[in-house]
Amino acid sequence: MRSVILGGTAAALLLASATPALATAPDKPLTSAQLSEALITPEDLGDAYTPNPKHIREALDAESAHTKKCVRAMRALKPLLRSPASVYIDKEGLPSGVKQFAISGTSAKMAAWQTVGKVMVRDCAGTKTKTKRAKSTITKLSIGAVGNWVYGIRYKETMATRDAEIQAADVVLIRVKNTVTLLVSDGFFGAFEPALSKRAARLAVPKLRDAQGERSNSFG
Repeated sequence: MRSVILGGTAAALLLASATPALATAPDKPLTSAQLSEALITPEDLGDAYTPNPKHIREALDAESAHTKKCVRAMRALKPLLRSPASVYIDKEGLPSGVKQFAISGTSAKMAAWQTVGKVMVRDCAGTKTKTKRAKSTITKLSIGAVGNWVYGIRYKETMATRDAEIQAADVVLIRVKNTVTLLVSDGFFGAFEPALSKRAARLAVPKLRDAQGERSNSFG
């Protein structure tokens, strides 16, 4: 009887010690094909949106980023901008829309991307320029609690002589478990939609979570 009790106790201890390891086992990164399936679509946004045939893999160009530090922060986004998992969406008849890029990786890589997001906000937000033709600003952007973390900036350029918008763009970096996604929403000549980046983020996060088998809500 004693040996049976010891045997049961030993088994219970083994199971108890194994459970945390199983619970914290790293999730397998998603493939490019899985990521592509999980990206937002024009249909997600509504009838006014269509595929954009121009596949411009850029967030803010060097002229818009302006300062050396912000230019470096934008260059750090290149691995995401080169991702095969990408989508380009236009608002029909207007020079505006949104594009999304996504990659998946280890926890260490996700932590590195969080640093990229922090640096982007630190080194770009607060930038201001002014010429005879135009003035521009980059500000910190908040789109709410989506994903595991989120960092965003908004670029806006207007005519120097009056407040007529020339160009505006949101650059938003979000982590969703073992995936990081970049949303770039932009518009020209008054066509920019200020709420589009938030709307796209709230659509994108649940789709990425579903792809990873996590069907919780999009917050937190």
